[in-house]
Amino acid sequence: MRPLSASEAIGPALERTRDLLFRPFRLRTFFKIAAVAFFAEMGGGLNSNVTRGTGGNSPHLPPAMLAFLVAFAVIIGLVSLVIGLVLLYIGSRLQLVLVELVATRQTYIGPMWRRVGPTTWRWIGLKVLFFLGVLALSLPFTIPLIFYFVHHIHDFSSGNFFSGLRIAQIILFVGVAILVLLAIGVVYTLVRDLALPSLALEEVTLSESLRRLRALINAEPGQVALYILLRVLLGIVFAVCAEIAAAIVLLLSLIPPAIIGLVLWLALHNAGTGGTVALIGLAVIGALAYLCWAICVFVSFIGTLLTFNQAYALYFLGGRYPLLGDLLDRSAPPPEYAYTPGFPPPPANYPPQPGPPPAPLAP
Repeated sequence: MRPLSASEAIGPALERTRDLLFRPFRLRTFFKIAAVAFFAEMGGGLNSNVTRGTGGNSPHLPPAMLAFLVAFAVIIGLVSLVIGLVLLYIGSRLQLVLVELVATRQTYIGPMWRRVGPTTWRWIGLKVLFFLGVLALSLPFTIPLIFYFVHHIHDFSSGNFFSGLRIAQIILFVGVAILVLLAIGVVYTLVRDLALPSLALEEVTLSESLRRLRALINAEPGQVALYILLRVLLGIVFAVCAEIAAAIVLLLSLIPPAIIGLVLWLALHNAGTGGTVALIGLAVIGALAYLCWAICVFVSFIGTLLTFNQAYALYFLGGRYPLLGDLLDRSAPPPEYAYTPGFPPPPANYPPQPGPPPAPLAP
């Protein structure tokens, strides 16, 4: 497979996404792949929710109530931590599965899930190291900022906090924070898109996968920068389109339930207590069914977008990673040719091959 530029990889990535999800369209296969892509990215990050208590009137609470609130907060925090770690493991493993799934066009998740088990811990370790590196680099800037705001917190009451030079300082802090977040996002995207395939497809070490990423950046910095730019722009455009399409589908799908609900209300609202209970029960069941439908629609559209993102990353990397390029070429469907209606396509052995020469006649 020849190396593709960042712009050239868009077309093959779209074709691979259509081949995986829509050619031919099978609802079970489509939703399975979309769900894998969705939960791989939703659970594969290092996001964690920290439960924080609020002060306020806590000193005036009875000791027993205060102890209960503290214990409840600790339990919620531990449960959130466990759930976050489970989602991190499942999402990280699904990220590896998604790479192989898109690269090979296989649709059996079980064998791939079992195959990437040992590699999952290395991928999680790489993300933890990345998180610790980001934390170590951000602490020298974050701690002075916290002390600055704590030192000037009394200016909030006097109304002088947002005045003069401090407004410029706040704008500067916000600008620096945005730049830092962008840099973190770019580095993570590079590692996720261009270093992860080596872990998913080969038994390489973390250092080897990062070495390959550095070599690629050093060899083609312009193409890598263009890839990141197009990755962000395409992600924004396709995400907006996916959200609009999902909203239209959900709004249109509300019409039949609304008609059914109106008919049921006209039939049962004057039927006494039994009719009221039946209406409430049917409304709850209908709301739960519509919620499940909305989740499926959201997962389908966002999963399709994330599948394209994975295909785009693999096609950009494929010509620079021989093993991946070979997998993409071998798993690509054969081209389809148009034939005149009424005439079938030629057989597989067309043109006919000459047979063996005739045996010489016996004397």
